[in-house]
Amino acid sequence: MTSDFLNEAAYLVRAPLDPATGQPLDKCEYALFPGLALAQSEPELVVLMYDSLRHQHPDLAIFLCKGREGADPLLNRKWSERLLTRWRSLGKPTVIVTNPEDMKFFRRILTEIPVVSIYDEMLSHNISGGCSRELYRISEPDLSGAGGVSHGGASSRGAETSAGFEPAVRELAENMGAVLYEAGSTGTGSAGADGADGADGGEAGTSQPEIDPADVSKIPFLTSSIDVRNAMKKNGFEAVHILELIYGMGRSNQHLAHTHDGAHDHDHDAPPKVRETTMDASEQAALEELFSREAQKRNLQEVHDTLLSLYWAE
Repeated sequence: MTSDFLNEAAYLVRAPLDPATGQPLDKCEYALFPGLALAQSEPELVVLMYDSLRHQHPDLAIFLCKGREGADPLLNRKWSERLLTRWRSLGKPTVIVTNPEDMKFFRRILTEIPVVSIYDEMLSHNISGGCSRELYRISEPDLSGAGGVSHGGASSRGAETSAGFEPAVRELAENMGAVLYEAGSTGTGSAGADGADGADGGEAGTSQPEIDPADVSKIPFLTSSIDVRNAMKKNGFEAVHILELIYGMGRSNQHLAHTHDGAHDHDHDAPPKVRETTMDASEQAALEELFSREAQKRNLQEVHDTLLSLYWAE
C-alpha cells in the first residue's frame, strides 16, 4: 500500500482529555496502535476495541497512523522517525498492537518503544467476547504466488508464533467456546483419512474433533493478522479475525455472524458446528466493494470521526 493512497488527514494521534481540565494529558501510560489495515477494513472493531481498553487504561492514547511501508527501507525509515516523534509527544507510552507484523516491526526497528500484544493484554484483564461452539481452522493456506500474504513461508502462522501471538489467540478463542482445528498436525484425535488435510490435531496432550474430510473446507480460518485475513478472503477462503470473535463480525463477515453467549456457558460435550458459509452474488459484490480503495478511505475517515466525536468532542 503506497503512501500516496493514504488519507493522512484521517490520522489520529491524541492523548485522552484530562477530566479535571478538559485538556489532553501530558503523559499516557498506554497507547493503542490498531494499524491502518484494520481501520480501513473493519472500522467498528477499532472503535469498540479502543472503547473497551479505556476501561482498563483511562489514559489510553490513540495512535492511528502509519508505521511501516512494506519492505522499502527508506520509506520505513521515514515513517519510523515520524512515529517516534508522535510517540514521544504522548509521553512515551507502552504501545498496544493488534497485528503480528506490527509487533515484529516495533521489536526489530523501533526498539526504543515498549510494545505489547492486545491479546496478551486482554487475557491479563480477563477481557473476552462470546461465541457459540463453532469450528475455526488455525493452519492457513499457502497464499504465496496468489496475490496473498506470506510471512517467511507458506503460512502466516509461523510469524504469529514467533511474535508471541498464537498462544494468547488460541487461549482467547478457546475461552469463548471456539473449537480450533489444525489440519496437518499430529495429536490424539483423528480427523481424516490417511492424515490428509485433516490429520490429527493440536498441541501435545490435546485432541481435536473428528471432521469429515468433505467438511474441512467449510471451516473458516482464524488469524490475528488482518492482512492475512483479507488476503485469504480475496482468494476465496472464509477467514475471521480473532477480534471479530470478541467484538462481533465485521462488515465483510456478516454472513458468518453468530449469536453471542455472554455467559460463556458452553456444552463442551456437544459436537462443534460445521456451518455452510457460501456467499451469494450480492454478498460477494459487497465484499469486493469493501476492499476497494475508496471504501478503505471512507472506513479510515469513519474511525477518525467516530473516535473524535466520542472522546474529543468540544
